[in-house]
Order: sequence, then C-alpha cells, then structure tokens
Amino acid sequence: MNAKRPRMTKGRSFVQQLVLVFFLVLLWVMLWDSVSLMHIITGVILAFVVTRVFYLPPVVLSGRFNIIHALNYGLWFLYSLIHASVEVAWYAFRPRAVGAGSVIACDLRTSSDLLMTLVADTASLIPGSIIIDSDRAQGVLYLHVLDCDSEEKILSAKQLVYHIEELLIKAVGSHRDLAALKVDPDPLADEDGGGR
Repeated sequence: MNAKRPRMTKGRSFVQQLVLVFFLVLLWVMLWDSVSLMHIITGVILAFVVTRVFYLPPVVLSGRFNIIHALNYGLWFLYSLIHASVEVAWYAFRPRAVGAGSVIACDLRTSSDLLMTLVADTASLIPGSIIIDSDRAQGVLYLHVLDCDSEEKILSAKQLVYHIEELLIKAVGSHRDLAALKVDPDPLADEDGGGR
C-alpha cells in the first residue's frame, strides 16, 4: 500500500504543476490584453522558468469540486459585490458621518492554506472590508471593517466571513473541511458577543 502512495503523489504533483503553468500562461495573456500565438508561447516559456527558478511551496488541492456550490458561491459573490458597492457609495454621499471602523478576528474552521487565501481574497474584494493580517498557524484572519461601531455590526461582519468560508468549503473544500463544517456549523454560537 505504501508503494502506491508515492506514485499517486508524484502524478498529483505533476497535475498541480500543469494547472499552475496554465494559470500563469492565462495571466500572461491577460496582461498583454490580446491572444496571439507569440503571447501564448512566451507565456509557456515564462511560466516554466518561473516555476523552476522560484520555489513555490506546494498548494495542496482537495481534489474535490462541486459545480453547484461553486455556482452558488459565484452568484452570492456577485450579489455581495454589487450590494456592498452601493452601500459604500452611500456612505460617501449620506449626510451623516461614517461610524468608526473595527478590526476583528475570525477563527476559521479550515486549516487549508488555499481556502484561507480564498476566504481572505473574497472578504477583501467585497467593498467595506479588507484583510490586514492572518495567522496561518492558528487559522485566524484579521480584517478591518468600515462602519462597524456596534456589537451587532461586529457579529454581522464575522458572520459574513464565516459564510464565505462555508460557501468555499462546500465548493472546493476537502472532506476534512466538510467534517469540520458539520462539527461547528455556527462558530459565533461559541463566542459570547464575539470574544475577540
């Protein structure tokens, strides 16, 4: 049984490397803003050079992808992006001053670096909040939230981060992440008023 495991790891590593090269080439072509054979060839060459010269720690993929939950996440993200943009624009034009911002900490249920990064990126892309720090070892994200001057707004901001995490776990999380989600479906229930 142990003899088969290294072969699977090597094959999986090769597939992950190809995925990385593909996305680096895609990024290169997008940076040039036109698709041509020359851009694709130089992108492939550059991607192989980057992946060979600069060591990147391996990103462990779960090997799981649920298209229905991914669509749900995408639609929710689009709605949240539009809603938050309108809300932040309203803060700029309303006669009343914007309330004080808060820095909050969210203990994530996942231990995956990839999911932690995706949660942080999603929370930062939605206007009104930005990730200012993360503690990878503890699985904690620290974010600054605009107009978050009451306990209710702090809990609402934390709930948003936990909702993002839940959507992403259901879409691309490992079986271990799904189990953690079932064990702790509401992380705010353990916090009396958002302990951190």
